Parts: sequence; C-alpha cells; structure tokens
Amino acid sequence: MENEGTAQYIVSQRFGFGPRVGDAKPEPSLNDQLKVQPYTHKVISSLPSTDEMLAHFGDLNRRRKAAKSTEEKKQVTKANNAFFQENFRTQVYARNLQTLHTPLSFQERLIQFWSNHFAISADTRRVRPIASGVENEVIRELWSIDFPSMLIGVIQHPSMLIFLDNHQSVGPNSKAGQRRNKGLNENLAREILELHTLGVDGGYTQNDVVELAEGITGWTVSFKADSPGYRFSSTMHEPGAINVLGKVYDQQGEQQGLSCLRDLASHENTARHLCGKLVEHFYGVEHPSLVDKLTKVWIENDGMLIPVYLTLLNSDLKNQHARWRFRTPQEWYFAVLRSADFEPNQKQMHSMLRQLGQEPFMSGSPAGWSDNDADYNSSAALTQRWQVANQVAKLLITRIERSKQNPNDRVAQIVQRLHGNEVDEHLQTALEKAQDASSKFVVLWMSPQFQYR
Repeated sequence: MENEGTAQYIVSQRFGFGPRVGDAKPEPSLNDQLKVQPYTHKVISSLPSTDEMLAHFGDLNRRRKAAKSTEEKKQVTKANNAFFQENFRTQVYARNLQTLHTPLSFQERLIQFWSNHFAISADTRRVRPIASGVENEVIRELWSIDFPSMLIGVIQHPSMLIFLDNHQSVGPNSKAGQRRNKGLNENLAREILELHTLGVDGGYTQNDVVELAEGITGWTVSFKADSPGYRFSSTMHEPGAINVLGKVYDQQGEQQGLSCLRDLASHENTARHLCGKLVEHFYGVEHPSLVDKLTKVWIENDGMLIPVYLTLLNSDLKNQHARWRFRTPQEWYFAVLRSADFEPNQKQMHSMLRQLGQEPFMSGSPAGWSDNDADYNSSAALTQRWQVANQVAKLLITRIERSKQNPNDRVAQIVQRLHGNEVDEHLQTALEKAQDASSKFVVLWMSPQFQYR
C-alpha cells in the first residue's frame, strides 16, 4: 500500500487506527465504510453468547450452593474464579484481534466509540465473563442504524443490567417488593440520564432519576438453563404512572420504560450531548458550529446515525493538517502494530495494554475512558508508551531477523508507506541520528507525527 498523499494519510490516522502497511490495498473510503458489511473477526464470532454464559453462571451457582463441605465450596469458588478470568482474557483477545486486523478501521472506531459511551467495566467481577456482550451483540449490530434502537438494546442487555444492579431493582409497592422487603436501585436510571442520553447538564432532576428507576423495575435477568437472558418480571415492576421531565407515562409493565427511553433518545438535549461527544472524539472541543450542524441532522432524522456520520465527514476539518487529537493509549498501540504488520501473542498484547493503562473493558467507571488529551499526554504516560515501543521493537526485530531480512530496510519501508514524501523534518533528522533499527522504530512511534491524529 503506497502512500497516496497527505490527505489519505491524515484521513487514515484521524478516523481509523492507522494503515496496515502490509495490506495490498488501502482501506475503503470513509463513506464506503458506512455502507459495507461490518467486519467481524472470527474469534469474536466464536465467543459464547451472553445467554450461554448466563446459563453457565446459573449452573456454577447451583453447584456452589449444593456443596456440602467448606473445602468443597472453596474448590467450586476457585473453579468459578478461574472460569471468570479465562473468559475475560478470551474476550480481550478477541477485541484486540478485531482492532488489529480490521480492514474497516473507521467503522471499528465508531463501534468502539459507542461501546465506550455505554461502558461496561470488568473490574465489577460479576460481569467479567460477559463484559464484551454489549459491544458485540448490540453495538456491532446497530452502530449504523439508529440511536433509539441502540439505547434500548443496550439497556435491556444482561451485561448492563447486571453491571448497574438493575436486575435486582424491585418496585417497593410491587408484589415482590412487598413480599421480599426489597427496594429500588437508581444506578442504571441515573447513568441513562447523566451519561447515555441527556448529559450531566441535560435538565433532569433527582426526582426524574427516581421516576425512571421505577419505570424500569422488572427489567431483570434469568440464569435458568432453559431461558437465560433478559426478561421482564411483572411482579418486580413498580405499579402506577411515572413522571419524567414533566411527561406522565401511564403504560403498563415493560412498555412504560420503553416509551420513556424512546422519548429520552429523541430529546434535543440528548442529540446535542451525543453530537458534541462525536465531534470532540474526532476533532476536539472547539467546534460549536459543527456540533450545531450534527444536532440539527440528528433531530431531523430521528436519531438515524448514517446522516450524522456523513455530516461529520463532510466537515472542512476532515482534511486539515492541524493535529486535532492526541491518540489514546489503545489507539496509539494498535497504530504501532498495524504500521509494523506485527501481531504479538495474546499474553503480550494484554500485558502491554495493561501497562499503557487502557486494558479493554476495564475503564473502572460507567463513564468509560476519558476522551481528554490531557489525560494521556503527561510525561508519565509518554514514558509508558516509550517502554512499550521498545518492547514491540525488540519483538519485531527478532521476527525480521529470523526471516533473513534487514531491520533498517523495514524501518525505511514503513516510514515511506506511512508518510510518503510528507515526513516531518524533525522526525527525519531523528531517524538519521538513531543508532540502530530498534531506536529508529521507537523514534518513529514516539514522534509527534505518529502520536497525533
């Protein structure tokens, strides 16, 4: 894949994970990536479904309860922990291979943008084996369709319900609430309003949180072997109407929450909040007129996403030379691997991402990973990148030498294919002064021209 000019390079860096220099041809255009069938790596396709995992959870819990001795319970618990950890590692590996190998990296950036918007964090142990479920089973299906469908699909997904405890939320006046003396959990309702739709300044109150929480009581999860997954429990649902943002919802059962979510998805403040996040993600924060344009398109198209993406791409900012955003640790890491056409093993990739502080599905918060450059370009963060760059360089050179190739030739080839005749003069000087191939790789990957998108 020869470099075809600065514009192509900027587009590849700004909207994707950087070019895979070993590919025979460039990625499809950004517009075409919005039309073609999504790419899904075979390892993702082979993952067990969330419902299959839930049935297995149920079986593990039954075995633990049936254990008669303390020692037997310990053994079952140990086996459970190993099962949870192994399945989490497999999900991370699948995501890493998807990011590394996708020929449609703008498409993947959008999918991972929405996945981070609806973040599931596997530091909550009970969701660890199903942490990728929302991304793989909802967002990969709906990233190019419409936001209302995506919102409902995410909120009803067992991973989200378990992560934010809604599967145990019981209406105080419901049959189950009166019988079990259990109550309302507001976690999911709060995050729906604060993070997923209106935004922290979106005009809702604490009373709206409580009312929405009541509206989605009974949205729970089954662990039964014959019917695992999301289910609605009428006995857990709080009876009566709710009032959210001044509108009364008097529908019965599950329809009450669904109707409220559809209105939240279509709210103008939701449109502005999410369009602002999209613009910031690709271009930074100081573009209010573009946010206005996207918001108008969002509202006119009832949350259909392709018109919004096209408006984003039609901006004059698209091909400008300005370095709008600093790459996040994950984006930088996969740009490194894609530039080298190099795939470390499962353990190495996981370890390096952990070292960089951005292990997949481990954001530590429902808010997801920060999208603020200042959180990633400190001296400590750059030191972490330098350490990982050295590790990748050593692994790569070992492979190159085993194939009887010259590492210095490989550096020159990568620089040419990434930058063509647009190599920054400071980078060129640093490459010429580097003492060996390993140093040249590190200089390339740590250069400002590579750090920014």
